[in-house]
Amino acid sequence: MRHFRKRNSHDFKFDIDMHAGIKNHECDACGKSFTSKGYLKLHLDRHAGVTNHKCDICGNAFKSKGDLKLHLNMHVGIKNHKCEICGKGYTQKGNLKIHLDMHAGVTNHKCVICGKAFASKSSLECHLKVHAGIKNQKCDICGKAFTQLAHLKIHLYMHTGIKNHECDICGKRFTHQGDLGIHSDRHAGVTNQKCDICGKAFTIKRDLKRHLYVHAGVTKHRCYICGKSYTLKSYLKHHLNMHAGIKTHECNICGKALTSEGNLKHHLNMHAGIKNHKCDICGEAFSRKWGLKRHLDMHAEIKHHKCDTCGKTFSSKSYLKLHLDMHAGVANPKCDICGKSFTLKGNLKRHLDMHSGIKIHKCEICGKAFSLKGSLKMHLKVHAGVKNDECDICGKAFTQLVHLKLHLDMHAVIKNHECDICGKRFIHKGDLYSDRHAGVTNHHCDICGKAITLSGDLKRHLDMLVSQSQV
Repeated sequence: MRHFRKRNSHDFKFDIDMHAGIKNHECDACGKSFTSKGYLKLHLDRHAGVTNHKCDICGNAFKSKGDLKLHLNMHVGIKNHKCEICGKGYTQKGNLKIHLDMHAGVTNHKCVICGKAFASKSSLECHLKVHAGIKNQKCDICGKAFTQLAHLKIHLYMHTGIKNHECDICGKRFTHQGDLGIHSDRHAGVTNQKCDICGKAFTIKRDLKRHLYVHAGVTKHRCYICGKSYTLKSYLKHHLNMHAGIKTHECNICGKALTSEGNLKHHLNMHAGIKNHKCDICGEAFSRKWGLKRHLDMHAEIKHHKCDTCGKTFSSKSYLKLHLDMHAGVANPKCDICGKSFTLKGNLKRHLDMHSGIKIHKCEICGKAFSLKGSLKMHLKVHAGVKNDECDICGKAFTQLVHLKLHLDMHAVIKNHECDICGKRFIHKGDLYSDRHAGVTNHHCDICGKAITLSGDLKRHLDMLVSQSQV
């Protein structure tokens, strides 16, 4: 049989004071008042950090028996306090109240550093840890640290490799339902988070926040190998993969391996001929944004990258690197047919197309075909009558700078190219290989039928016939 202590006059006085809200016992440390001396003592134990009440399940210690009791409810899963709006349950009435404030949009607890507001004091305290860089919750598996225990728990679930949440559209699986939700929004094209600076839209707020780092020029993630900085940790990770030679993303079309999924995506766009970044000046399009930026620098003649050896400047860091390789005597890609060297592997590839006779770039005006796109662009200048490169000596103008340089050699009367058969010397190497000795006559006059070796000679011949007919 259970025995009860007989209540005395002091107990009745305590009940009356409690109902009346009388709190005569004040804490000297924080000023908080209590109805009884016992409650004040428990409160003072909190200030002193006294934790006499220990949980037998997890070992956590508490300052009061009541706190321990509430904690045990969490272990057994008792959540008596339920939200009528969303149905979420809580072990404590106070936590439910904070949750209801969130539904009501009540955010009374404001951060003095960044101005962000929170529904509860504990949420603000966790947020302030971010500013202070306090990460006490450490993962025992990988060592990653977190400001909150809840974030560590989410992280630990990732280590289990359990992915129960599958996307109905593409079949991709996720550890957390929230991540699946974000992924589904991406499929649906939901982009509610818009950048006020450039107008770019994002699915989640976190991605927008990272994007704003780019505008702010925040590059806190630095590579310890080369010193290059990045706005995002993920970008630095891809960069480090490049240093390590890790290329896990392979193209199923050409087999080329890339360091990141983003780079692979851009590479596939190249195969598909997708060039969304167009130059407003000349109309040339690029598959990558940085390609257009570098191209625009060329139009503006912006050359920030200077060679310390010879002083020559370049529009991009990559061009400067190639130039420095030349100073260092680095072996460049060489043509096996004619021996010509190139700074870029791509330029050698285009040069080999010229040897093979492949001419895919055709002029729509006259039908003439070229192996290089650049050659076609220069040829179109001829049709347009554009001659920007003028000779300072005689005033003759040319469509290409290389033609002007050849012309200037003529003024200098430099004849370095000698014929092995007759000893005649020429200014240009092309004139030496004219096929005159071989008797090759590929050019025929449509008026008189005469066969001529060079196209230039045929042009002069036609001019002569026209002048004779006008006499």
